[in-house]
Amino acid sequence: MKLKEENKRKFAKAMIGLSKALKVEGEKCSQLCGVVTEKEVTVIDFVGGLGNVKMSDIADNIDAPMSTITSIIDKLVEKKLINRDHSGEDRRVVNVSLTAIGKAAYKKLCTKKDKLAENVLSQLNEKDQALIIKHLDLIVGEMGKS
Repeated sequence: MKLKEENKRKFAKAMIGLSKALKVEGEKCSQLCGVVTEKEVTVIDFVGGLGNVKMSDIADNIDAPMSTITSIIDKLVEKKLINRDHSGEDRRVVNVSLTAIGKAAYKKLCTKKDKLAENVLSQLNEKDQALIIKHLDLIVGEMGKS
């Protein structure tokens, strides 16, 4: 399909605006969770959603080497947000879960995400809600290819 130059410019401008907005939201989430980094927020969100997670699953989810995950988990343990335990069946397997403080941070993060979704989606009818979600998934998928 042929694209108009004007539409390419508008899209690029919208993507820059979205990137800036996501950065601001990320910073707010970092503060909500007790002044943690974006990667640490991502780990808290992932672990909170699943409960008890192997470190290798975290590495796969955020596409980072185990050395990076180990460093992130070390910091989250220091901040008392994450528990780290060796598996009873295989000592090489390390499982992590949220502490009580981590669960509270995760709950705040979920509330923040829900509020943002509600603020954006409530302005649209159901058909447009489904459409924007579909298009965002498409954009994420295409960006992952390049």
